[in-house]
Amino acid sequence: MIVILGATGTGKSQIGINIAHQLNGEIINADSRQIYKGMTIGTAKPNEQDMKSIPHHLFDFKYPDESFSVFEFKELVSNTAHEIQSRGKVPILVGGTGQYLLAFLENWTLNGGPPNPEIRKTLSDRLSKFGLDNLVEELTNTSPDIAQTIDLDNSRRVMRALEKIHNDDRHTLAAPKPDIQNTLNLSVFGIQIPRTLLYPRVDARAEGMIRNGWISETQKLLDYGYGVDLSSMSGIGYREISKYLHGDSTWQFCISKIKSRTHRLIRTQNNWFRRIDSSITWFDSHELNTFEISNKISCLMN
Repeated sequence: MIVILGATGTGKSQIGINIAHQLNGEIINADSRQIYKGMTIGTAKPNEQDMKSIPHHLFDFKYPDESFSVFEFKELVSNTAHEIQSRGKVPILVGGTGQYLLAFLENWTLNGGPPNPEIRKTLSDRLSKFGLDNLVEELTNTSPDIAQTIDLDNSRRVMRALEKIHNDDRHTLAAPKPDIQNTLNLSVFGIQIPRTLLYPRVDARAEGMIRNGWISETQKLLDYGYGVDLSSMSGIGYREISKYLHGDSTWQFCISKIKSRTHRLIRTQNNWFRRIDSSITWFDSHELNTFEISNKISCLMN
């Protein structure tokens, strides 16, 4: 099994598709937002042509008001990968949701721990310095299933949720890695690009997504009754555009917030990747284009 990970905007999706063509593979999604129906433009899902040319799995299988956990993801990926292998094809896991990737690669099982004043103080300091949005951003990106069940405007509840997540994470027991490593024969590749180059790229991409219909996509979700209180709708762009459509913000503030949250997401993703202790072979997508990286990975796999 091949794993292609990287921050948003690094080109990992195209690389995964290229490799799937070269190695008779199928794509498995590792993006916590691309699981939702009706959220296509704002989550940068593969286009229809790519979806038809290569089988894609774990996309568009949840409605925006349905919950989904990291442990559901871990089980679904494992089952899907084994099913793909049983047909003589190569499963290729592609995405940037660090917690999901870490849970899968390290075969997490939860064994919670006691309250931790140190974690609480750190979260309290972040709340004072950066505001509630900073904590909500982490909660919705790492545990959307939990975020969906609490009042995201209530700082105490957001802090309690994050405290439990951080505490559980410290007391998470990793089952022996050979359980997954041996059965799936994992090879992990990372795609990176310096932030000074990546930030302008994702800013331009956000503007392109707006031109391609992100506003109307968000309006359609609101028309279907999916409110901003949902975890899925608190994702980057959907929350900001919803506020703009409701008249609660200016367009200038909306697009500025989308870009700043995307920059913060990139930093969060990279922090997660640094915690992955599996052997990762990194490629820089500003030194090599996506086809060159794809060819190098395919050669390594052969």
